[in-house]
Order: sequence, then structure tokens, then C-alpha cells
Amino acid sequence: MHDEDPSTDPYEQAVDDPASEEPAPHSGRRRRPSLVFAGLAITTLSTLCIFARCSGGQAVTEEALAAARDTWAEAGIRDYDIEWTSSGNVEGRYVVTVRGGEVRRVEGVAADGRRSELSPAEKRFYGVDGLFTTIADELAQLKSDRPFGSPRGMKVVMRFTPDPRLGYPRLYRRDVMGTSQGLAIDVIRLTPLGVRPGSSGPRS
Repeated sequence: MHDEDPSTDPYEQAVDDPASEEPAPHSGRRRRPSLVFAGLAITTLSTLCIFARCSGGQAVTEEALAAARDTWAEAGIRDYDIEWTSSGNVEGRYVVTVRGGEVRRVEGVAADGRRSELSPAEKRFYGVDGLFTTIADELAQLKSDRPFGSPRGMKVVMRFTPDPRLGYPRLYRRDVMGTSQGLAIDVIRLTPLGVRPGSSGPRS
């Protein structure tokens, strides 16, 4: 392990620093802080990676978002049920009923699977069009003086995965590097009404 290139992870170097292995009455105790700090640092980096950098997908841009929205519009799905989750600074799991392009019912799903009807002030944000609006609003924040409450110039990573056939956002990740301002949205299922399993769907 001591033959690794000096350019490797500095946290690994802190753990393997030969100076920490010099014989001393309390040498075993000296190594523990390095191990603890290394573990905390690696955990922090992993947490930052969860939301954006390791999520795959593509960068959120106005062009990419517009293309996905066009695909969804061309699919012509007006009646559907959708279940999705959010995590990070907003936590929740929802089952949403959309008819005629309008959100008719929003249910929250508890950890034990129980459902309860919710009465959000803006139901429209819970359907596919609402998810697109949420992502577009977040993208617009990059032009503000303090995007997501952080000083301008902070690195923000935003990625999403549109469904290749229907266009709706199957996954969205936003991370403001160095902060806890992360958001993850995952669509668990989307079931169009009147479309047989395995069919190409409306207007496809």
C-alpha cells in the first residue's frame, strides 16, 4: 500500500502515512483520529455523490428539458396513474391520479404502505407536467443571486433521465456541492389508462 502514487486519494494517504506508524507509547491511539477523519470525509463525499454525480442520466438544460417535454406531449397520454418519491430536503412518496391531463387525486404513502389522501395547495405539481415544471423552476434558479440559498458561484449539479419512449422524467437529481441542498425524484411507475401492456402507447 505504501508504494501507491502520491496523487492518490489524500484521505487514503492520511490513513497510511508512515509517520503515524512510528513506534511510540501511544502510537495506536494516534492512528485512530486519522481513521475517523478519513471515514467521515469519505462518507461526506459519498453523500454528495448520491444525488447527482453518480446518478447517470444527462445534464439538465433548457434544450434537453424541452425535448423531453415534446416527447411527452407527442405521446398524448392524458389519463394515467403515477407513483413517485422525493428525497433529500423534501421527503415523500405519492400516488397520483391524472384524468384529462389534470391531477384529480394525490395520496401520500406511509412507510408501512398505507395511503392517505392529501390536499396540497397546488395539485398540478404532482403529475408529469408538474415534475417538468419543478425541474424547469430549479434550472431557472441558477440565474438567481443565491440559487438554492447558496452564494452565487457554488457548483450545482443537475441531471435527469427522461423515459426514452414517453419522455416523462424517470429520475431527477440536484446537488449543490458542499451543502446539504440535495433533491432526488424517482418515478416508480407510470400507468397510462387504455394502453395494453407491451403496446407502443398513444401516438408512438
